[in-house]
Amino acid sequence: MVDGLADLEQRRVSKPTLDSLVKSTGRLLAIPRVVGEIMRLLDDPNSSQAQLARLLAQDPALVAIVLRLANSPAFATARTVDSVDRAIMLLGRENLRRLVIAGALTQASGKLPTQEMLPLELFWRHSSYCGAIARLLAEEKSPSDAGTVFLGGLLHDLGLLILFTQEPEAAHQAFLSSLSEPSTLSPQAAERSELGFDHAELGGALAEHWGLPHSLCACLRFHHAPLDAPEDLKTPVALVHVANTLAHLAELDSRDLQDAPPVEPQILDWLGVQPELLMDLIEKGQHQVLAVESLRNPGLAD
Repeated sequence: MVDGLADLEQRRVSKPTLDSLVKSTGRLLAIPRVVGEIMRLLDDPNSSQAQLARLLAQDPALVAIVLRLANSPAFATARTVDSVDRAIMLLGRENLRRLVIAGALTQASGKLPTQEMLPLELFWRHSSYCGAIARLLAEEKSPSDAGTVFLGGLLHDLGLLILFTQEPEAAHQAFLSSLSEPSTLSPQAAERSELGFDHAELGGALAEHWGLPHSLCACLRFHHAPLDAPEDLKTPVALVHVANTLAHLAELDSRDLQDAPPVEPQILDWLGVQPELLMDLIEKGQHQVLAVESLRNPGLAD
């Protein structure tokens, strides 16, 4: 009994805080210096395509990821994007910004320790479905958010990946707890009980730590709680929230909403989404992701 209490106390003392985990992960997944410089150039209306291309060329691995993402069905144009210059010309600066962020974080994820609970391949597969479906849904309901929610869907579970790689015992215990009480304890509630925060809070805090756009931070932070999102960011968050559920169904090849994390009924009404559209998006998302190997594979540039 004494040993058991001592073990529980040791687990309590050794648990990280949200802030400490964000800082340690921020160092581990340090975004290359060139990315920050590219962001600054993209913010400068007087910068040229040639300047951006020269700067990005300093990181060939990142260039390879960006171009593969640019040629994926999620961003496909009528013409092949075979250079950074063409990516800027065909996709525009804001889409290039999103591609650089996605590419940098995809590249950085390869630095994470290997673990079996959430292998990178499975993580990126679900993320790919969520990004593709979020973009498809945005094209129907809020076209101006399509680029933002693609990236938000692609990165929405980043906090979950960090938990399983950096705090595997606590993440596994939370997972087991939610399995033992599925009707009363959600996975997020189990994480909060075990750690004091959940993977969505962690993902949002990491995005803020890296200085990512507020809309993207909100997609990560509130994708399980869209009703709590800031009013001006509720639309992109709601789109990613719905897409997350549909992504689970697409992976399972199911059309039963009971097989996936629940969607807030108010959100479906607010977006004006009918069940027929949901089923159609699953089908389209499956076809897209079959062709988007680059979104599933963190070793794109190998």
